Amino acid sequence: MYEKVLNNPKYLEVVNKIESMKFITNGKWDWDHGLGHYKRVAQYVKNILEQLNKDERTIELGMTAALLHDIGLSDSGPNKIDHALKSSEMFRKYLVETDITKEEEQILEDAIKDHSNGNNIKSDIGMALVLADKLDVTYHRTINSSIQDDLNKEYQKIKKVDIEITDEFLIVKYKVEEEINLDLLLEWNKMISIPKKIAKQLEKKYICMINDKIIKI
Repeated sequence: MYEKVLNNPKYLEVVNKIESMKFITNGKWDWDHGLGHYKRVAQYVKNILEQLNKDERTIELGMTAALLHDIGLSDSGPNKIDHALKSSEMFRKYLVETDITKEEEQILEDAIKDHSNGNNIKSDIGMALVLADKLDVTYHRTINSSIQDDLNKEYQKIKKVDIEITDEFLIVKYKVEEEINLDLLLEWNKMISIPKKIAKQLEKKYICMINDKIIKI
């Protein structure tokens, strides 16, 4: 299913449209919302669901949701208004030649609709998608931004993000190659609030680490 969507000409056409657009919120956040972002989120989803011991079908559905979670940006305007809702209304058209069931379609619809804030998580896929989307904060997303403000430059210092889920903890590990301004970095509240929300959902404690050092939040 994931590969069929990834190679669907109509899907690639709308992705190309999104990649040609700029999405500005309050004069900033001109981040990558194209195929690179979708594929990175898919890998995070895969990692999360594997660590939760989910079956191959659930993982495939989660990765497919990652490819489709921002598809509504093609019709949402530069401020990304209601893009999650629009994505949840549009995604089915790119699944016409797959073996997805109606029940699975509903799971994807709910996950995609909720991916921005995670206020109404209804499935493991929904949980993985909202967390994975917020883990994609490395330099990949801001290096080509037309707005190179201090905050974007700070995020470019993040070279890798790993996640580990143990019996007791949800651990997000950021790798940076130079000194980082943590106060500035945390201006994007979702970097902390979403992992904490997911940790609570999983009944685990949240740990944030930068270069193997625990950061007090």
